[in-house]
Amino acid sequence: MKPGTNLLRFITPAALALTIALSPGIMPGQGADSEQVSDLLAQAKRHAVLLEDDAASLDAFTRSKLHWESHSLKLQEMRDHVNQLGKVDKQLTDLRPQGSHWQQKAIDEIHPLLMEMASHLTRTINHLNDNPSRIRMRAYADYVHANYEIATKTAEMIADYLAYDKAMSLAESSEARLNLPDSKINN
Repeated sequence: MKPGTNLLRFITPAALALTIALSPGIMPGQGADSEQVSDLLAQAKRHAVLLEDDAASLDAFTRSKLHWESHSLKLQEMRDHVNQLGKVDKQLTDLRPQGSHWQQKAIDEIHPLLMEMASHLTRTINHLNDNPSRIRMRAYADYVHANYEIATKTAEMIADYLAYDKAMSLAESSEARLNLPDSKINN
């Protein structure tokens, strides 16, 4: 882990919360969070973390002497996780109108990353199928590393949205316990 990474992970949800709170289009009284959407985001995170782990393993494979079939098996595992993410993404898209503003924003930002991941993974699989003897070549390593970067970005984004959800729930719970007036700004 790079120095300062823990600090960035701590700051990112707060920055995300501030960005969403200050975004134009947030209006008082806008829909409450959908529990179903939050549950689906948690499912997406689990699949995204598994995908990221597989992508990291495959990235390490490019620096090893493993046979191309090992690469193929890991790519199949990644494809399975992407397919699972695709199913969750479909459910999220269907439930989007029921979500709160931040949940809709999460769905809107996650979807393109999943599409990019699926497209790039397909190109990587095709490259391996067409060139199984060239897994030690730079082109294949570049494909694999790009998959790792997209998987990492996807997992981090979903985790950030879930951290925002948790932080907002905690704040609302604290407001309720302290009997504070509603914190939404009414203009």
